[in-house]
Amino acid sequence: MFEWSGGGRTVFLVGSWDGYADRVPMESVKTGAFRAAVEVPVGRLEFRFIVDGVAKYNPDLPTTVEETTGVRVNVRHGDDTLPPGVAGGGVDGVDGGKAHISRRRRLMSRISGLDMYSPYSMQHAVGMLIFRVCYLLMIPAGGYYFYWLIVRGGNEEAIACWAVFIVAEMLSFLSALISLFGMWKPVKRKWRSLDQLRPALPESEWPTVDVVISHYKEDVEGLRQTIRAAMRLDYPAHLLHIIVGDDGFFPTSKMVERSDMGLRMYQTCVEEAGYDPLVEETMNEHGLVEHYTVKAGDNLPRHDCAVEAHQFEFGPYGADMYAPGALPRLSLVARVKPADAHNKAGNINNVLSNSNADGKIVLFLDADMKPVESYLLRVLPLLLEEQRTDSLQSQLVQTEDPELGSGQSKSWQINRDVGFVGCPQRFANVAGDHPDYCAHRNAVYYNGICTGRDGFGMTDFVGTNACWRREVLNEIGGFVYGSVTEDTLTSNEVHRRGYISKYADEDLCWGEAPVTVAAALLQRQRWAKGAIENGMRIFKGAAKERKAMLLSRGKPSELSEFYAYRRQQRKPNNSFVSTMFWLDSTLYPLLGWGAFGYVFCALYYLITAAAPISPTSTSSLAGAFVTYYAVRYAAFFSAFWDVSSNDVFAHTVGVWDALFGGSKLGWVANTGQRHRRSWLEWFNILTLGLLIAGIVWRLVAFISIDEACAPYENIGAIFFGGYVAWMMAPVALVSLNERLSSASEEEREGKMLQLPTPLIAAAVTILGVVFLSGWANARCGIEARG
Repeated sequence: MFEWSGGGRTVFLVGSWDGYADRVPMESVKTGAFRAAVEVPVGRLEFRFIVDGVAKYNPDLPTTVEETTGVRVNVRHGDDTLPPGVAGGGVDGVDGGKAHISRRRRLMSRISGLDMYSPYSMQHAVGMLIFRVCYLLMIPAGGYYFYWLIVRGGNEEAIACWAVFIVAEMLSFLSALISLFGMWKPVKRKWRSLDQLRPALPESEWPTVDVVISHYKEDVEGLRQTIRAAMRLDYPAHLLHIIVGDDGFFPTSKMVERSDMGLRMYQTCVEEAGYDPLVEETMNEHGLVEHYTVKAGDNLPRHDCAVEAHQFEFGPYGADMYAPGALPRLSLVARVKPADAHNKAGNINNVLSNSNADGKIVLFLDADMKPVESYLLRVLPLLLEEQRTDSLQSQLVQTEDPELGSGQSKSWQINRDVGFVGCPQRFANVAGDHPDYCAHRNAVYYNGICTGRDGFGMTDFVGTNACWRREVLNEIGGFVYGSVTEDTLTSNEVHRRGYISKYADEDLCWGEAPVTVAAALLQRQRWAKGAIENGMRIFKGAAKERKAMLLSRGKPSELSEFYAYRRQQRKPNNSFVSTMFWLDSTLYPLLGWGAFGYVFCALYYLITAAAPISPTSTSSLAGAFVTYYAVRYAAFFSAFWDVSSNDVFAHTVGVWDALFGGSKLGWVANTGQRHRRSWLEWFNILTLGLLIAGIVWRLVAFISIDEACAPYENIGAIFFGGYVAWMMAPVALVSLNERLSSASEEEREGKMLQLPTPLIAAAVTILGVVFLSGWANARCGIEARG
């Protein structure tokens, strides 16, 4: 195992074991930290790292100067990956060591669900086993805790607070039980690079790829950067087709007029493709290109997503596609929308069905998501599987694999059990040292839940940064309609049919997070509404309407029947897992309502000094409350790190919207520049204000009403209220900054209100002295001194 922790976006490892010939891509463990597991020979090794194209060495490891070049490199003596007794065993010893390691890896695979792409890690296995033990213990501990809370530990003098606290705790427990289940067997994948596969996959066998960039009124300059990043992908240009799917070029279904933004986007495509409109006439004379095509009426293959489909081609064309240094093809596809436009799903389906998109693999990107150059090289291997000559599937493959080039490869084939491979969303404006008050990094989801679901082959599609097999998209009819979160609904349909999904947990795509709290709340409102809509759709069985779609596309081949049978055989085995994931994806906004209960209890406690629980003894409290929370947090922290949640109220509005048909939510720009204010923000602001007022009131009441005679009740109320206020303060202060700061919009974006710290410290000091003086002079304070 080789490790690098010196930062960078893309890191490769090279070493003396192959004469520095091959660059081994390193896995991104977290921001700035990478690792790679490599099979190396026994003995002395020299190696270095290529960080963003620059050769470096790790100063924390032993180094030496390479004799031939004079370059400083790292050095490693011996091989600490082999078991004792084989390090110096010559050829036989090495073979025996590899066999021993292979047996250990197979054992680990049975324990943790690791596969051929996952590095061997004892730490990972131990951590997972600890989580499993704590997760199972959480169930009886929770059962006894709720028995104690209902029968013995409640405060009968504060029945309302007690009852609300029980409901909030039950919702919290149910949420933990459902969401933590997904971490039963997480997968941390080690990467292969498509051009470094062993045995090799010839470049002529690589699949064609359509890169579909979804655009809806986002900033054109930001879109330019995404187009530029897509065109710089490290992949053969003639196999790439970059397609911008625009949803605003023609603003209405009655007027075929280009919008001002559409014209700017057209000019951007012209510039990025190096296209010269002056030579279009010459090209048309020679039959090389029809630059602008319109499909409508009977010529339109699919009418549910467009009245008309307009496609602009920017080259290169003909033989120029294969010229040295040629850029990939670039197209702009726009639609005249029908009455029910289906938002982003309709836009993408228009690209898939009504344009000349024909790539075997489809990479979906949002307009702000810029892939790194090695994206396809790192992700596509997860769509492949080694071809075993003794397997039934290899016997069914006659002459070619319809999804791999000309199909001459005898070692690799497309894994037809895989529907798509997803990647996390990373945001440059909240990365590194940038503050992330709205939890856009969402580490609990992207670094935790997604890797956990990957172990079951059921990772969600998040709408961007994912490579799909076109064959699967054709089978399900493209993106599924019926929800404002069409991405999750589409992945649900794929999993329902028995396909699996994989997750590449690496920083391969960078975008921009919403720049305001209002935009973030609107985004979460849409997610919550979509979660309820998706859950209701699955519950009602609406997805079964597409059951006969595969048969309607013609007689399936023997190979397709074989894979369909295998998928159907898998489905009964994961019905329980599917149910748990459905509950998690659907109920998380509802279960989040428990946070309202904690806010109510905190305010009630601050006003009355009456706690929701009243333990009869320390041992009673420890036996129930302390034991339950110790086990629960042990399970939680063994699965997740860096958790933040500030969006409960927005989820509530989204749930209400989904259940009772509120306002119609559309697809909004991810960066949210046009959404600077939202009435939803006032919930955070007013709640924080009430909590602070409650803390001040409890301090005053402690002296003036209780006469300093009940310190534990008052200190407990202040602690509980202060904790809730501390959790809500960051987002509330960002919202206040938007309203009160005199700085420019750019300077205010994503920043908390700058509080006058010296004045606050002075005021707190003075008030603290007054409070202590009042405490000392109160009746119980005087009695204590006496």
